[in-house]
Amino acid sequence: MTTYNGQATLITESGAEISVVASLRNQQTAIDGWSGTLTMPSAARTPELLNLLKGRLLLSTGREAGFDRPNTSDWMGSPAGSFRINIVGNDGDVPF
Repeated sequence: MTTYNGQATLITESGAEISVVASLRNQQTAIDGWSGTLTMPSAARTPELLNLLKGRLLLSTGREAGFDRPNTSDWMGSPAGSFRINIVGNDGDVPF
């Protein structure tokens, strides 16, 4: 599979679990990896998520993977009523 679009759980470094909609894709580069966006309601926009630099993502398939968030100001382009962040896989295996 080269993409995943669906429900997932974002797990922060503090252990908080947030329900998100994940839109992920495989990166076809010399070093395979994955990246994408996580979208949640704007009410989820807490200081912890605004400053989130890394975390874990648990997909509805039961697979889990780590990610980095390269830019903490990425949420500023979120659609109205949503909080969207960009992530890049950081532990090698594509979880989908």
